Amino acid sequence: MGILSDFEDRIASGIEGLFAGAFRSPVQPVEIARALARAADDGRVLGVGTVYGPTSYTVALSREDDEALRTFKPVLAGELATYLVDQAREQGYLLSARPRVTFAVHDDLRLGRFRVSAALAEPADDDAGPDVRLPDAPAGASGLATVTVGDIAHDVVLGGDEVIVGRLAECQIQLHDANVSRRHAAFIRLEQGWAISDLGSTNGTRVNGAPVERARLADGDVIEIGLTRLIYHAPKD
Repeated sequence: MGILSDFEDRIASGIEGLFAGAFRSPVQPVEIARALARAADDGRVLGVGTVYGPTSYTVALSREDDEALRTFKPVLAGELATYLVDQAREQGYLLSARPRVTFAVHDDLRLGRFRVSAALAEPADDDAGPDVRLPDAPAGASGLATVTVGDIAHDVVLGGDEVIVGRLAECQIQLHDANVSRRHAAFIRLEQGWAISDLGSTNGTRVNGAPVERARLADGDVIEIGLTRLIYHAPKD
């Protein structure tokens, strides 16, 4: 019940005031979250030593409820996706991408009624993971440390003394992932090489699977921030 309580708290602090003032639908966000969690359990797929969780979810609403919810759907979809990430971690499900929650109108549904579905969708080329904004790599980047971020087609060159990773637009590496803090972690230049330092993030930073506060990086180290994997490449001579 911990993650559901966290979801309720986020709804209460973030959007419940908006719901109370304008959202008149009998459909409640917490009931949708519970239904999505059951759909995730029902839709899981067993692999060899791994349980894969669904990543594509649809919430079907009546036309009246959809109209009442219209203003709040983007915010609610994001909070539900975060809840599903937490639920997958708690259950030990592997996710191939950040869950995506969409809403649809089903004319057979009456006011206050909804249904959900889940699918183990392969991410499309433009949805292989959390959205990422990266600085352009300068020409002639050989001899510099680089980072592979998610499944993008090019690496990021680490420049300056510090490269911030987080959700804020001001971060040099911006990750659009609700599991990432606004200023989550930083690549720090050392006399020789680089280190990764957690900036007091909510969900922590991992290097090769182990949580760290600060760690010197070696070539090939895998850093996990939210749902994104970043691979460090030491400078080549």
